[in-house]
Parts: sequence; structure tokens; C-alpha cells
Amino acid sequence: MNVQVEVLTKKLKDERSKKVIFLSHCILNENTRYLGGAFRQGCINEIVEELQKRGIGIVQMKCPEKEAWGGVLKSSMWFPLYRKHRLVKIILLPIFMWYTKRKYSTMAKEVLKDIKDYLDSGFDVVGIVGVSASPTCGVNTSLDITKFTDFLSGTTVEAIDRRRLNEDYIKNSMVTRSGMFIDVLKNLMKKSNLHIKFYEHDLIKEMDGEKIIFEV
Repeated sequence: MNVQVEVLTKKLKDERSKKVIFLSHCILNENTRYLGGAFRQGCINEIVEELQKRGIGIVQMKCPEKEAWGGVLKSSMWFPLYRKHRLVKIILLPIFMWYTKRKYSTMAKEVLKDIKDYLDSGFDVVGIVGVSASPTCGVNTSLDITKFTDFLSGTTVEAIDRRRLNEDYIKNSMVTRSGMFIDVLKNLMKKSNLHIKFYEHDLIKEMDGEKIIFEV
């Protein structure tokens, strides 16, 4: 912060808390969830209300899957349907993963730049919130992409339904590791010697209709 801006910051002090938190996109906009995965019409009110009550500003990160997987409806994630299993696993999946990781690396660098901007401006970044069971934004738990590929390769558009997708695949394919985007972001922050706490919204509780208790 240059001297002039520092002086202005003191002279023009206002009501801002100087506290912000970075949220995964779908916490504020479930319209970007995978098809069959939106359990609220818009945002997760409990999280938003708690942050407002605490005077914490909300920074909405871009949805990595929307950016990398074919827009709002993530059309590319359904590519295994109607394709031979061997073709998908040997050729298409490696290409898909390579492209995804490149895209996520670029997006994570943009988030890191935003975080540094807030920190350099004297703000407190109180945390980063991911979403459990997400192959992309999971903090402690994510999904096995290979299992998802197997699931889609073994079904058809006619056979798939919301219950089967969420109950038979999502709930039974969780693994204990960070999602691809959060993993890249964590590594970048480690290299930059930034220590910001990560939180994880519980998608399964949301899926089961439980009220979300969010504590910062």
C-alpha cells in the first residue's frame, strides 16, 4: 500500500469490517451445480446469514467446473455416456484430466492473486470454503473421477436418474483427499507461505435436507 493510499484509508475510514471469506461458487449460486445436484433454489441461506451476522464480506470464486467442463450445465462431464468403456478410460479420460488440471492451475493463480490483494491492502482473509464430495472443490473429501467414468460408461441417458446418481454414486464414491482445484490452490498457497484456514461445506448433509451449521 503506497503512502498516499494509506493516508486516505485513515482519513476516509468507513464501516467496512476489513474481513473477507472466499466461497466456492455454488454456495451462493446452486444453478451451477452438476445436473441433479442442486438441493436449494439459489444460495445456502444458513452460510450467507451467518457471514452477514459476523460482518464478513463474501468473495465468490468462479466455478472451475463451469469454466472447464462446458459452461453452466457442464456438458463435458457427461462424455462417457454412449462411449465404449475402453475408449473412455484409455484415451478420453487422460485428455479430459490433462485439460482440467491446466485450466484449474490458471484459475487457482487468479484466486491467489485476489487473496494477496486483500492481504496487501490490510484485510483479513478469514478462510476459504470448499464443498465436500466435490471432485473439484472438496477440501477434505472429494470424488473418484475414475469411478464416475465407470458409472457413466455403464449406464445410459434412459437409465440414469437423480436418486441413482446421488445415492448410488455420489455417496458411495467419496474419497479422503482434496478436490483437484482446491489441491492446486493449497499447493500455490504453501509455496507463497500463506496460511489461511480452509472450511468444507457438507454437501451430503445438504443433500439429506439437514440444516447447515456453519462456524468460522
